[in-house]
This record gives sequence, C-alpha cells and structure tokens, in this order.
Amino acid sequence: MSISQIEIRNIKGISHECFNVQLKACKPNLLVAPNGFGKSSVATAFSSMNTKRIDLAEKDHHKENDKLAPELSITVNGQKLTANRTQNEIRQQFDVLVVNSGLTPKAKKHFKGAVSSTIEVKPITVCKIPAKAEFSYKPADAKAHFGQNGKILPNISGLLKDPRLLDAIQGVDLSKFAQVRIQTAVQAIVDKVNQQNGSAAAISQWILDNCIQELRAVTILNSISERLVQYGAADSEIESFFAAYQIACIHTADPKAFSAATDWLYYVTVKAHYQDLLANFKSSTWQWAKVEEIKKKKELVINFPKAHQLSNGQRDIITLVVQLHKALYEGSKKPLILIIDEVFDYLDDANLVAFQYYVTSIIEEYKARNQVIFPIILTHLDPGVFFDFCFNKHKIQINYLLSKPVGKSKNILKLVEFRDSDQYADMVQPIRNFLDKHWFHFHPDAHEITGDWPDSLPNEWKSSDAFKDYFSNELKRYLANKNYDAIAVCFAVRIVIEHQIYCLLPDSDWKEKFISEHGTSNKLDVASSAGIDIPESYFLLGIIYNTNLHWNQGRDYVSPLVSKLNHLTIRQLIKRVATAAHS
Repeated sequence: MSISQIEIRNIKGISHECFNVQLKACKPNLLVAPNGFGKSSVATAFSSMNTKRIDLAEKDHHKENDKLAPELSITVNGQKLTANRTQNEIRQQFDVLVVNSGLTPKAKKHFKGAVSSTIEVKPITVCKIPAKAEFSYKPADAKAHFGQNGKILPNISGLLKDPRLLDAIQGVDLSKFAQVRIQTAVQAIVDKVNQQNGSAAAISQWILDNCIQELRAVTILNSISERLVQYGAADSEIESFFAAYQIACIHTADPKAFSAATDWLYYVTVKAHYQDLLANFKSSTWQWAKVEEIKKKKELVINFPKAHQLSNGQRDIITLVVQLHKALYEGSKKPLILIIDEVFDYLDDANLVAFQYYVTSIIEEYKARNQVIFPIILTHLDPGVFFDFCFNKHKIQINYLLSKPVGKSKNILKLVEFRDSDQYADMVQPIRNFLDKHWFHFHPDAHEITGDWPDSLPNEWKSSDAFKDYFSNELKRYLANKNYDAIAVCFAVRIVIEHQIYCLLPDSDWKEKFISEHGTSNKLDVASSAGIDIPESYFLLGIIYNTNLHWNQGRDYVSPLVSKLNHLTIRQLIKRVATAAHS
C-alpha cells in the first residue's frame, strides 16, 4: 500500500497545494520542507478530521475566512479519498493520529482585572478509568469444586493480577467454554483425573501419560495454555492447562464480572506502564510529567509542568513517546496514518536516537500484528541527520514538499553518475580520479580527457576549463535571480572558496598539501594549519559545498539544495564570496 499524492485546499497557510509523494506503508516517511513553508498546515489538515468530516477551528481557516471550504485528499493505490465539510472518505479507510509538541498559551485573570499568560503543554488523556473490579476467585473453593483431586489445580491468585493474563486470553472467545460439547469433554477429563490416587506430582505425570491429547483437543484451553507457557506465567504444560481451566470457569460463572475485572486489570497495567515510561525518561530532580487520575472526568492523564520548567528537548521526547505508546495501546483494525509534526526540533543526539527507536518500534509492532501504518515525519532538518542513527537509509522514504525538477542540473548529475556509478566501472579509473581533482575541486592546472567519455555528456566538458566556465556562468545566473543549475552553483561555491584560500598559502609545499587533500572542509583545515585566517563565511557555506554529491539512483539532489540556496542569508554569503573572488 502506498500514498502517491496529498492535496490540500484552504487550510491555514495553504490555499491550494498538490504534493506528489511516495509514502510507503511500514517505513519511515519524511516530508521535508523549510521553516515557513506550511508543514503545520499539513498536520492541521489531518488533525482536523473527525470520522465524518473536516472540522476546522476558526483560526485554522485559510486567511481566517470560514467561507473558504477546506478540503484534504490523499491518493492511495491510485484511489483518491477526500475529506471536506460534508464527507470523510479518508477516515472510512484509515485511522489518523497527529503528534505535536502540545504547546498552548493559557491566560489567567488576577485581582482587579489584571491578566497574565503562560505557555503550557496540553495534558494527554491516556484512557478512561473503569470501575474497580477484581476476579471472584478463592483457591480453596476452586479445588473443592473440581473434586477429589482439586490439589492438581495451581493457585492463580497472582496470575489474575498479572498483565500476562491479558495477553493469554487476547482473541480467545471464552464464551464458547460454556457450550455443551466443550463442557462434556472437559468434565470427562475432570472425572478421569478425580479417579486417580497419589500426590499432585504423580497425578500430573499420569495426565501427561494418558490424557494430554484430550486436553490439547479443547482448543480454548490449549490456546490459553500455550500462551501462559510462552510468556513464562506457567512452569509446565499441565500447570498451564489447569490454570486455563480455572480462568475459563471464572468467566463462565459470571461473564460480566469477568469482563469488568479484565478492564480493571488492563487499566492498572496501562497506568503502571506510563509511570515506568516517564520514570525512564526522567532527567530532572525538579519538575516532571506525572500520571494522574482525574476523578471527576474518570480519566487517566499525563500532566506536564509549565513549559519553562522543562527543556524543549525533554518536553518533545516525552510528548512523542507518550503519544506513540497511546497509539499502540489503543490499537486499530484500520491502517494508521501517523503524522509526527516536528516534535524533535530540540532533541540532542541521544534523544534523537530514542525518537527513531520508538518510531521503528511502533512500525515493527504493527507489522507483527499484520496491520498497516504510515509513519509520516514532517521536518525541516536535512534527512542526512537520520542516516547516522536507527533509520536504515535503504528503508527511509524522503519526500521534499518544495520539490524541484532536475531541470538544468540533468547533465551535471550525469557527470556525477559517470564518476560513481558501477555501470562505468570498466572505464579507465584515472578518468574518474581526474574528475575529482580537476572538475569537482579547484586545481591550478587545467586538464582535458582524451579517453572514454559517455555520449550522454556534453562533449565540451572533456575540458576542465570549459566545465568551470559553465558553473561560473550558472553562479552569475543564480545571483541575478535567473533560472540556474543548483548543482553547478554548489560546485562554483566550492571551487571559488578553494581558489581563494589556495592563493593565500605561503609556499608550494603547503599548496601541494592543500591540493592533495580530499574534501573542501579538510582543505580548509590544511590552510588553518598554515596560519591562514579563513573568513567565517567560508565555513558557514559548508552547508552548500559539503552537499553529498555521491551517486545514488533515485535520490533527489536538487530540491534540498534549492531550499538552502533560496534562503536570503545564504544568498548574501555566496554573493560576498563571489564578489571577493573578482576584486
């Protein structure tokens, strides 16, 4: 299952945008766009849907004009699903969860009309609090009801307070245990057991030798028994069967009371889980998020301290993890669209790893349940930041909302492919080495390739001087706000800076060391060692000249570069470097 298009009309800052994307199920999907582009509008479009329609808050209408009809459409496997004021085809087929930081302003009135405001984190409701209920079980009564050899029954008092019970009975229809056929088969086994003599251990062995197959044939008991052993809640098959037998008997005696007790056990389990979860992330001895019961509303909530009492990173990681776990606990039979709206802007490296770990975990959990999930991460960060951590770069799906066609960069990307792609591996290696030295970096000597040259590349680019003339012209077009080749500008910035620094080196030895070094950053380190005072702007422009231009089929090289080149400060820095080079 894949989503190929997202279309939005009249929501927050978006009048009408149609994004062609490649969002794949059970993979991390990044939607990348610069700050101010409208990523929060995308998140709002999804979060504003209820099961029947889009219901926008007044402030979320485009231009705050509620007469402009909002609409969200997604194209799934070629089928367009639409949500607007009158329908919601999306929620008919998908559940949707939007995770964000939860920051909200809160005003407080004081004496004589004075008002103060604070920034707070909205509480997260985990679940409703059910009525307290416990299983009706007494070991002595259970043994007496079984008969002469009731001693064979294990005491399951502890199991009835153990969350593993919930796992053991999940998906099992215990109501079927009351059926005459099953009751007859079970009673026949009980009668045989009660006819035996000896200790509990001896009787257990007799059962294993003589009627274990009859026990296994009772599907309900067998399913529960296997899980109890699997989860370590029983030490042997016989123990697990008679634990399952008692569980089924409790249900049959009073199904409603049994259901109420499992609801309470589930609630207690969830509450303990969130308490442990918050404790594991606690890094402050002052204020921290707390799991609290709101008695009036009968709700379990996560309450946060005021925003200034938590660091931004602490707030974001707690918000993310709590909401991801909430999605897991609530579950869904429908595919889930999970939108994560830049909750990790302030995360340090360790918490960024934690973020990726939890997103990966929820993907794996959904896969294990044979369910579908679309984790969609809205970010302004360079996708490269994720490749160093948990997300596998072969699985992560990167989509640029401000996507740019290859356009004028087509030929220069072919040159990059020529240098790196395996399809040209049989060509003479020195040609590829020459490209690195004379085409992709500054070199005082021109070079011309006389050997093999792909027919798809401009023939004049065999000369390094001709290639440099090309990207120099593209740099001028960029600075003049004309249509330009973004990859060529990257090369131009790199080589202009390298040339400038090369000319400042004190002697031929340093210049030779500079030329032989790989990578612009490394070359600048050489120059610093030689005592050259390098302008700070040269380092800052590493965001452009350090762009990874090693070939990867299908990768979008142009969009992220254009996003950076369009920034006014970046443009000014490049203009200063270019001006200095010609002065």
